[in-house]
Formats: sequence, structure tokens, C-alpha cells
Amino acid sequence: MATITPEAPALIALIAKIKEAEPGLGIKKVLSQIQTQEPTWLVSEKRVKKLMSEAGIATAAVELEVDESVPVSHIDTTVDVGTLTKGLVKAKMINKVIGKGLFAAQDIPKDTVLFTEFPFIYAPPMKRFNMILSGDACGLCARSIKYGNVLICACPACARVKYCTKACRQTAWDSFHRVECLGMNPNIKEYINHAVEEDWMAAIGALRCYERILIANETSPAELDSVLKHLDAFATISQEERQKKDTAWDMMGSVPAHAMWDKSVALLIKGLKFPLKSTGKAGVPALTKPLPKKLEETLFTKDTFLKFVGRYNLNNQAGGMYLLHASLNHACMPNTAVDHPAAGTNYGVSIRLARDVKRDEQLQITYCNPMWKKDARQEHLRTEYLFTCKCKRCTGSDDTPGDDLLRALGFNA
Repeated sequence: MATITPEAPALIALIAKIKEAEPGLGIKKVLSQIQTQEPTWLVSEKRVKKLMSEAGIATAAVELEVDESVPVSHIDTTVDVGTLTKGLVKAKMINKVIGKGLFAAQDIPKDTVLFTEFPFIYAPPMKRFNMILSGDACGLCARSIKYGNVLICACPACARVKYCTKACRQTAWDSFHRVECLGMNPNIKEYINHAVEEDWMAAIGALRCYERILIANETSPAELDSVLKHLDAFATISQEERQKKDTAWDMMGSVPAHAMWDKSVALLIKGLKFPLKSTGKAGVPALTKPLPKKLEETLFTKDTFLKFVGRYNLNNQAGGMYLLHASLNHACMPNTAVDHPAAGTNYGVSIRLARDVKRDEQLQITYCNPMWKKDARQEHLRTEYLFTCKCKRCTGSDDTPGDDLLRALGFNA
């Protein structure tokens, strides 16, 4: 019998399938299953262990006790990092505490744009969201609407939300607006009003995650599986755990935290849970397919809702949750910069090198203002991201970022 060495994506997919069916299997038993299912594949135990580590797949049934206050992230095996970055970048699992990271696949010179991407989830700052509700900003990218522009178009179902182009309208419809549209689903109005009244943008971010799942379920089981995997790969922590750590958070209302959360979940269920009671002006339901029973039972719970809130707070870059950008870890002396290349909007990011990097060097951005002093940076990172930075700048004697780095990052030195 002729043997072949399988490509990494195919092998990872089979490993994931085996572990999904039997989560308790260790490396040796996973290898045994591979050999049983694909007898022509030539695979070593060392390679299985390496790929499981890189993909963030648990290697044993009994895991170390995990501190629930530490955000957990995984490599999204459905995202082809090499193709999306034209071979410049690769993803690796660092460890269970840091999680995943992005690394240079080759030596790369300064100012190279590593990748550009649009958000998987986008919920702009509340000021812009209110402009969307009043028809003064695009319902997708939140760019200001300039009336008289022939490209401006409205949602045909509600006529309330405007878009700067038909492309924006279609993307919004395909990812969230068909469920959030008051012409299609007036039941969601109370939840949106609640979020606006509390000035709580993370509640809209969480809503967009739910909408993405519901629309994927309408499309196909494969699309639903893909969306769930994408969301699961983001660094995740319950908003309740963030609150326990005295984190600065988005809810500034006067209602006690748990009462607010309970109200939010009740309004979310009223607005989203299948079947929707009203089809609205459009005459067709926003949702036609029930969710798989097991998913529905876990999705509309307080615990899941708080994880979506925490996930948005932890991962959003100017309102956007990005599949690749979310894998970039922090450094107080970063080697990459985050740009928003589109005019008049923060919808979309480009990741650009702030200096030359060597092959296998980790690519890192800054999660805070690099001009801040150590104490300010440490406090921000501890309260917002729940870790203590131990980079060379924080532990060394020189706390200055340097003029060249500041200019590369877009700050006036």
C-alpha cells in the first residue's frame, strides 16, 4: 500500500474531527484513530503533537485548572493565514495563558503592509451608532452620510437606515441588518433602545454576534459551524469576571449589574428567539429556520450573553472584531502599527510594520498609548485586558519609546 504525507490543513481537520467526537483522547489515541481512518497517511506522533499545539486543540482529557479571569483564545483553523497575508505571516499557539499569536514567516522590511481586513463583527462607538439610527451615518461603516450623493441608498424594509453604497447595504444585510431591521423585526427595538439609553456599546457588539449566528443558521449548517468557530477563536472572558477584577467596563447605568444583565437577556430573547412574532412591513420573516436545539439552549443564557459582551470588550479595535488582527498580542515597544485606511471611517484595518522584523519574530501591536508612562500603561492593561505586562520596556530602566517608533506608529514625536 502506497503511503502519503498529508498536508497540514487536512491533518488538522481530521484531528479536530476526532477530538470533537471523543474529547478525552490523548495524542497516542488520536494518532491511532488517524491511522485507522486514513491508513495511507504517514503521520508521526511528534507531528500530531505539534499540530495540536499550534491549532490550540487540547492534548488530553484532563486539563490544568484554568483561572476564569484569564481570557482564553484559540487558533482559528478555518482561517488561512498564509494565503490572506501572501505568505508573510503564520499563526502559532504560544501557551495556554497567552494563547495564540502571529509571527513573521520570513524577514520583512519596515513599512510593509502585512494584511488588510474588514471586521467580522462591527459595532461603532455609540455617537456613530446614534447617527446611524437617525440616518446621518452609513448603517455598516458609520461614515457620515452626505445627502445629494447619488450612491446613497436605504434599507428597503425599514427605510430608516441609510448606506453610503449598495455594497455596504448588502454586507450589512448579509451579516446583521436583516435581523436588526425594525421593518423586518420590530421586536428588537426594546433591546436597542435599552443599549442606547445605557450608552452601552458592548451590548450592540454582543447583539451583532448573535445576529451573525442566526443568519449563518439560515444559510447552511456549514456556514453556522464556520461562524461559531470564528467566534470561539476570539479571546473570551465573561463580563462578570471583568467586573470582579474592577475592570473599567461599558455599563455606566444606575441599575445594579445583575439586574441590568437579566433585563438585557430578557429583551434579547424577545427580539431574537425563533420564531419571531412579527414579519414587519416586508411581509416575510427575518428568520425561517429554528436553531439546533442544543445550540438554542446554550445561546440564550445569561452566561453566554456575558461572554459575548466580554468578547467584544476584549477584542474590538475601534468597534471592529477582526479574525486576523485579534491574534496580535501586545508589546509596549510594538513592531507593527494599526491603520484605518478608508477615508471617514474606522471600518477596516491595515497592519503595517513599524520596523524591520526577522523570520519567526512575533508580530505585536500596542494595546495602549505608547507615550504613556509605565504606571499608566500597567493600569490600563491590567484593568482592560487582565494581564501584567513584563516586556523589556516595563521591566527595564529605559521607559522611553523612541522618536522613530512613535513616528512609525503615527504619533508626533
